Amino acid sequence: MDKIDCRKFYSEARFQIISNQFNVLIDHITDAVDVVDMSGRLIKVNNAFEQMYGWKESEIIGRKLPIIPSDFLREAEHLHERAKKGGVVSGYETIRMTKEGTLIHVLLTISPLVDMKGNVCGHIGISRDITEQKKLVNELTFVDQLTKLPNRAYFRERFQAELSKGQGNQYKVALILVNLDRFSLINESFSQLASDLLLKEAANRLMISIGTEQLLARLGGDEFAILCMNISQKRDVIQLVRKILRQLQSPFLVDDREVDVTGSIGISVFPQDGQTLETLFKNAKAALNLAKRAGGNTYRFYDKEVVISKVDRYLLASELKKAVRRGELEVHYQPIVEVKQGILRGFEALVRWKHHRMGWISPVDFIPLAEETGLINPIGLWVIRKACHDMKELHLLHGVPHMVAVNLSPLQLENKQLTKQIREILRSSGLEANRLELEITESAVAQNVETAIETLKELLQMGVHISIDDFGTGYSSLSYLKRLPFHNLKIDKSFIQSGKAEDEAILNAVITMAHELHKKVVAEGVETFEQFDLLKRLHFDYFQGYLVSKPMPVGLLPHFISEHAFKITEKSDGLAGNVRELI
Repeated sequence: MDKIDCRKFYSEARFQIISNQFNVLIDHITDAVDVVDMSGRLIKVNNAFEQMYGWKESEIIGRKLPIIPSDFLREAEHLHERAKKGGVVSGYETIRMTKEGTLIHVLLTISPLVDMKGNVCGHIGISRDITEQKKLVNELTFVDQLTKLPNRAYFRERFQAELSKGQGNQYKVALILVNLDRFSLINESFSQLASDLLLKEAANRLMISIGTEQLLARLGGDEFAILCMNISQKRDVIQLVRKILRQLQSPFLVDDREVDVTGSIGISVFPQDGQTLETLFKNAKAALNLAKRAGGNTYRFYDKEVVISKVDRYLLASELKKAVRRGELEVHYQPIVEVKQGILRGFEALVRWKHHRMGWISPVDFIPLAEETGLINPIGLWVIRKACHDMKELHLLHGVPHMVAVNLSPLQLENKQLTKQIREILRSSGLEANRLELEITESAVAQNVETAIETLKELLQMGVHISIDDFGTGYSSLSYLKRLPFHNLKIDKSFIQSGKAEDEAILNAVITMAHELHKKVVAEGVETFEQFDLLKRLHFDYFQGYLVSKPMPVGLLPHFISEHAFKITEKSDGLAGNVRELI
């Protein structure tokens, strides 16, 4: 019998004991453990590994680790090489893959495996599934907690990645900022819970509006942002923002009450409106402010020729005060014509500003300034006074009692002296009260419903006519129409000019409803004979627009009236023939 090498036997026995203890130890560890040799092939995995990754030990022993996604193979090789050299990797965050192909976040620790002689013979990997913790951290970092939409931080990160992708080619990206109109009134009138519920509902409606390729985020408060990627034409963005505006127009239910909240939208496009994230945000915000100043419930693209800086706005406000004293403001008049018989009903009075140095300045720019600086009341009263005197003079010259329509600002409706002042204007001008029509927007009434209705009732008692202007772009709530005292509905030009079947269906419903209420319907912005045919088909009562005439100074009205007879005979082929003579 051969002699036994006691030292060798003792060494092997000791290693077996240690090996058994090692297997028992790692099987009791709750984290997944894998042991690999120098070539990277598996020697051992524990029970937690089998449960976490779905692989049985018998299926993978002797194989390379099957839990490493292809995108992370180079990273895994680097870590393996580091362990072969005796290096320790601790708390390394990476991605691993289960047998079913599910990707999970893991926290990885790798230690070299040393044999009895102290040589590195492999390494031990310990991985802990941190997917849920990662998800929670991501939610706290990148998710708005109220709406569960991505937040500002995530949106900016994604936006920057898209801009980097588009550098140097024709790739276009649109940034759309959406702000809820008059949301501060909701905050003041309802509880915080009610305001939060409204924001969540607004977020849901925005999600319904956008496509799968767009990213929606809440930036904070009542402001949302949409990232439109790889857009091909402006028309696609316009269709999207119109869809958003329609979604927001339906009343919201807050504390069991219907509340109307519309939206204002500003848009900037990469690369023409800016090359950097900050510039695009700044320009989209400037466009949003223009939409706000236009009365809300509309959109504006950034236009560097239109947007006025804060410094320019301050200087313009100062110039506006001087313009009132200098007499630079003018009133221009646009004809309002009966659809059926072509009779000239009257004119809409529109204020214009011709600066002595800068020339004509758009009302879109100076009317909001007038409201901000408190000049809107004296300017508004001046327009009413001028319009009443001009119409009275026309009546004396031509003997035809034309009416005149004048816009009222929301701030004018809050003026407690308004009815008294208008009564005095009518007395001094000699114009009959029923020939003055005051136009108000739905949003103007909604800002202070009870006060506005009381003022309108007083004006009606005087005999003044009331018209709801830009109908369809503001609240468009039947509950408001039921309560408001008014004579006419003026349909916004966007419905007349769209040419869409759904818009025609809406117009038909609105006109039917108005006629049932014994109200007249006026179309704005009529520019083509095709649009005029639509008015006849849907039985509009009156219309105005470039098809008849642009707004003109008062000095041209006598010539306009005397040269063109609008009243047509029974044998005439209708208004179209008269209009053709005009243009």
